[in-house]
Amino acid sequence: MTTTIDYKFSVFALRKMPDPIDDTNRSRYFALVKVADLHKNLPKDTNPRKQNLKTQVAKKIADGLMAHDTGQLFHLLNRGLLISAESVDFDNKTNIITLRLPNKEKHGLVDGGHTYETIKTHIKDMPFDQFVTLEIMTGIEDDFTVIAGARNTSVQVKDKSLAELEGKLDIVHNLLKGLPFEQDINYVEFDEKFIDVMEVIAIMTIFHSDLVKKGSHPISCYSSKASTLKLYLKQSSTYLKFTDVIGDIFKLHDHIKRSMKDIYKGDFGKLKEIGYKKGKEKFPLYYSPKVGDDYERIKYDVPSGFTYPILGAMRFLLKTGETGSYEWLHDPIKFYNKHVGKDLVELTMEASKELGRNPMAVGKSTRHWNGLYNQVATTYLTNCK
Repeated sequence: MTTTIDYKFSVFALRKMPDPIDDTNRSRYFALVKVADLHKNLPKDTNPRKQNLKTQVAKKIADGLMAHDTGQLFHLLNRGLLISAESVDFDNKTNIITLRLPNKEKHGLVDGGHTYETIKTHIKDMPFDQFVTLEIMTGIEDDFTVIAGARNTSVQVKDKSLAELEGKLDIVHNLLKGLPFEQDINYVEFDEKFIDVMEVIAIMTIFHSDLVKKGSHPISCYSSKASTLKLYLKQSSTYLKFTDVIGDIFKLHDHIKRSMKDIYKGDFGKLKEIGYKKGKEKFPLYYSPKVGDDYERIKYDVPSGFTYPILGAMRFLLKTGETGSYEWLHDPIKFYNKHVGKDLVELTMEASKELGRNPMAVGKSTRHWNGLYNQVATTYLTNCK
């Protein structure tokens, strides 16, 4: 049945692009919309994908929407929503757009269903304003099936999926055997497990001193997981050196996140770069033993822009032993608690303040990575040598 339904909401900006082949009937509009202003009841019958918010895909969308690491970059990180409409009207005085969507079979949300449902789920908990991009097509009714099909099957297989298929991630599988999170890692695209193997490889690579040039730091482990994966694939056999220390590395990762609130002098929850929701323990520690069937959760969301440089500094404690494998110069968690934790957190918070409370800038700062590393080196050589 065909009924006329208009959907009105405010947009930040709107641009129209005529179709080069059929500009009398077809048009494309691009709108930037504040997430809070997006209409909450757009029809979804036109979207061939079913939305499952428990998948890794949905988690990544939610991370982009909520994460303090990436700040207000959601509209740049996410490809947005594709909508088919009969017509688009725009009032440039009020910035109100009206979408006419009379036919539920050919008008409505075509692509971006996971993004749309994730936005609706998290809208009340967002720590700051975000924007989302809308691409609106009109006059595509006759070609609707082919357009909708193409837009929903255009996702290419990622490098990690190919690597898993070809057995190139077997070393990672073997290294992680027996660890609490072994069964929670996704190795292929669209796996529903919550821990991305690229994140796991990045954390390991932070400590892989053999692959870091002297005098430099593994900042790419934070800034580019894709390049870190490529580095692993080129020299995967060298990661066998982690056999005896792999568990400690991930324990240290979660320990840094768990203990930061106690080390920091001040109200941790009031920092805008820290996620906090009225004292609720909602932020999971993925690498720690589970509590029942769920992850251990803490009250504060510590961004990886803080944890990665600290981990990078702690790699000073790792050396190649007589057997050719990595071993610790000192127990990393005990050393962190007794000697450097307070200083590393203080330096991190100072860097965050200097860089505009921007965890991403902190995570990419060569100066900050260098300062933390020198702090650990100096402290070890002074107190433990």
